[in-house]
Amino acid sequence: MRWGKTLEENPYRAPLPELVDISISNHCTKGCSFCYRDSLPNNEFMSVEDYEFTIRALNSKKWGNVFQVALGGGEPLEHPDFLEILRISRKHNIVPNFTTNAEHITEQLAREVKPLVGAAAISFSDIRLTPKSKAQIFIKEGIKTNIHFILDRKSIKQGIEILKGNHNENLKGFNSLIFLTFKPMGRGNDDLCLDLNEDLKEFCLLIDNNKCSLNIGFDSCFMPMLMHFTNTTIDFIEPCECAFFSAYIDENLIVKPCSFTIHNRDNYSLRDNSFDTIWNSHWESFRNGQINDCQRECKNADNCRGGCPYYDQINLCKTKKPEKALL
Repeated sequence: MRWGKTLEENPYRAPLPELVDISISNHCTKGCSFCYRDSLPNNEFMSVEDYEFTIRALNSKKWGNVFQVALGGGEPLEHPDFLEILRISRKHNIVPNFTTNAEHITEQLAREVKPLVGAAAISFSDIRLTPKSKAQIFIKEGIKTNIHFILDRKSIKQGIEILKGNHNENLKGFNSLIFLTFKPMGRGNDDLCLDLNEDLKEFCLLIDNNKCSLNIGFDSCFMPMLMHFTNTTIDFIEPCECAFFSAYIDENLIVKPCSFTIHNRDNYSLRDNSFDTIWNSHWESFRNGQINDCQRECKNADNCRGGCPYYDQINLCKTKKPEKALL
């Protein structure tokens, strides 16, 4: 039913976000070559006071709390007050999730985190390099542990292997696997962007009848490809949801439609604006601008917003000239 007043009504946006991604730092010591935030060991941390201010700001007198906050960084486990941030979330009746590179997982941390979180995700771009020993600490403690697999021009071949079930042994114990579309931001290079080639087509055509032992999912950036290539029930697919059903807040309390925004036009400080004003007033022009002008024949054209408003490089099936379907 979501936000509709009846079962038939399907509002195009929520009156407040269902999910808010919050970067509690931009500090990370790992130095991944593809890091979209260009995170460094710079000690840029959101303070506990700012985090609680943010959580309070997200609460609506009419609609209540957001459904979910997803904590990221930087590397959240390197935040000196990470556990306190989790406790603040629970104090305000929000169950937080977080993404980690897993390097700092310990048995003690798992015991402390278990009663405070809904799930954790481990992010990487090579299934063979899964930090299984670290992940198993969370899994054995009973923490739902997901895999965030970064899908780029190189890793797509391994993505195909995953969908064929070739890596099921490596996936034992995990809760689910989410494919994240690579974006050329931060230290990410354009050369790694997905290409509309035979590898990607094969990957897409495997989705409907995949042999992966885990439930799989995709980020919003991949939704146009799901709509075009697969038979996934359209009710299970949400086009790009930034500023419609989700939002992002960085460690400096700058509110953005998405963590991958590449300009400041739609960014607003939570110190200077109420979240309600940002969501229900400032972002109306952004939402009104999300018009699908793709000219490709597609069975789900009416349900698509035309792809990413920030990166044309990942709008793989979109075309401004009338063209036939890719199937």
